[in-house]
Amino acid sequence: MGRRLLSLLVILLFPLALAAPVQAAPGPPPGVVVGQQDGRVARATPKVPVVGETRSGGHLVKTTTEAPERTEDGTGAMARATPRAGTAAAFNESYGDDQYLTAPTQWWTVNGWTIEQIYDYAQSQGARVSDIAHQPGTQLTFTATLVKNAGAFWVRSWGLYYGLTDQGVVDLANYTGTRPASVARYWTADGWRFAVALVDNTGDGARPWWWYYGDTSFVLAQQQATGARPVKLRPFDAGGGTRWYDLLMTGWSSQQFWWWLGGSDAQINNLANQNGARLVDAGRNADGTFNAIMLRNTSGPGPGWWYGLGHDQLNLKTLRKGARLISAQGYVDNGQTLFVGVMTRETTGADQARAMVQNTMLHTAWLNGTSAIAELSDGTLGTFQAHYGDVSGMDVRVRVASVSKTFAAAELLRLAAAGQVSLGARVSQYLPGVTGGDQITLRNLLQHTSGLYNFTEDLPSFGTTMTQGFTNQQLLDIVNRHARLFTPGSRYSYSNSNYLVIGMIIERVTGRSYPDQMSRDLIGPFGLTGTSVPTDTALSSVRLRGYWWNPDTSSRVETTGQNASRWAAGGQMVSTIPELNLFYKYLLAGYVTGASWLNEMKSNLVYTGQGSKWAGMGIFRTTLSCGKNVWWHDGRIPGYRTWSVHSENGQRSLSWAYSEGSANPVNFDDEFIDNVFCLL
Repeated sequence: MGRRLLSLLVILLFPLALAAPVQAAPGPPPGVVVGQQDGRVARATPKVPVVGETRSGGHLVKTTTEAPERTEDGTGAMARATPRAGTAAAFNESYGDDQYLTAPTQWWTVNGWTIEQIYDYAQSQGARVSDIAHQPGTQLTFTATLVKNAGAFWVRSWGLYYGLTDQGVVDLANYTGTRPASVARYWTADGWRFAVALVDNTGDGARPWWWYYGDTSFVLAQQQATGARPVKLRPFDAGGGTRWYDLLMTGWSSQQFWWWLGGSDAQINNLANQNGARLVDAGRNADGTFNAIMLRNTSGPGPGWWYGLGHDQLNLKTLRKGARLISAQGYVDNGQTLFVGVMTRETTGADQARAMVQNTMLHTAWLNGTSAIAELSDGTLGTFQAHYGDVSGMDVRVRVASVSKTFAAAELLRLAAAGQVSLGARVSQYLPGVTGGDQITLRNLLQHTSGLYNFTEDLPSFGTTMTQGFTNQQLLDIVNRHARLFTPGSRYSYSNSNYLVIGMIIERVTGRSYPDQMSRDLIGPFGLTGTSVPTDTALSSVRLRGYWWNPDTSSRVETTGQNASRWAAGGQMVSTIPELNLFYKYLLAGYVTGASWLNEMKSNLVYTGQGSKWAGMGIFRTTLSCGKNVWWHDGRIPGYRTWSVHSENGQRSLSWAYSEGSANPVNFDDEFIDNVFCLL
């Protein structure tokens, strides 16, 4: 699991770009594909490097490596180190090459540190530096990623140096029997100088490496001539706004790879998706275009690459994805230093699921200064729970707000299955006295196509009436004071009034109060012992406390003791997070309504006008970035934010709740859904 190193700032959200994972399309034959600035693609035939063997007793021990070869011309320069020919060794291409590795490890990222600070910290943690980049606008501070020097990531020796000339980098690597894993260029009064992270280049991990710098044509030509695999690509201003690149490459790759210079985020994403590739390095140019290096993706959907984030934001996002940050390059945009980051899978299955749930809830609670709780239940991976803040355990009661609507819809469908109501019947048949009730069907209510005014828009101020009770008739009177918004069935408009009326119809048809009927027919039979339908301020002492920012007084107010009756059937329920998952599992398996009525609930969807969101009956369907559908409902009342999201068949269920508690609450809701249902 990743570690957070620095004191973190309040997170600000910026537009993001994700290389969305897709099923790998059939790729071209093995080879190297490079993209030029104008988008044209050229192919180079790879050459198998001669791999020799050198030996080193450890850090800063002279080896028998040959002196480096070096050439220069007017457009660029080349530095190459070739291991001395000797006894052939098996080539371990993942040795010291963290772009290949997806095994679990501890990792860290730091920003604004000197080389001495980075080195000392790495030593103290038993880590090594895997990527180094100069921090824009500074003289001698850097951004770095580190990994534990153990397990699959272990190397015999490593080093971190700065203040070197280009020739000094090459000489040092050869002298120590190492190769550059990452090179960072920075300008000084004496010209260009370099910081370099070195890793052992001896034994079965030895391979040739190349470091070129020059303009686009030069580096492209050198890569094609060598057939080597690009490892790191860093742009720099060679003077007068002329863009050159530092290109670090290593020997033969068993995987296909691609790289692109000066492309848009869309071009890079398309190239990755079309070839079933994952990014292993990315950076931003001064003109807003990007450079990227990719490998064939063999480890499943990846966490992608992101830009427009501060360093702390990038770090936290990586943790919430259960991923590892392998590259972080800063750039300046409108005077602000932002970052391009590339992530890779660090864990899979259960470990990744656990990291996603724990880190998302931790960040939600911490950044809002409140509490958060979540459960992910998966038929294959298992169950993963997390709670932070003032929460005593997973059995705390939560005001689930509009997630109540799924329960109300399910009960109405159970009555329809029993022949007690018809979804095509008019509301007036069951509940006289509703504006336009002779034209509105029960189906219109379930799908928010009734046109009824939303009564919660005309309730008295919550801040002054939080504990006041309301009868259903009082709430219906608010509805009836307003004209219908549109002809029933003509369009979609979310309204709490629809489920107020549904609750009242359930009472009329069954002859019982809504809380009593729900307890008898739904809550009790399905073993939901922590679920209830309160009609007053009562809430178990084992509870998630709610906090709300009162805009009238500009202060934070506890709302735990609010009166649930003001939300009626569409928002008054209390439950536990595990019981939300349990109920939806039963529902989506057909146990609650029966298979035919479940199909009715999920069929004849109404488009909401919001992205890929469609309304069923008491439940929504959304298509995620990876093409998967999820069924869900969310809820929000002052002090409480609740979500319950599920796969098509209910085999994967994710529910969570938290208290927002500030004028500008932070949430990771959409990201959480995408992570759990697309990356696992």
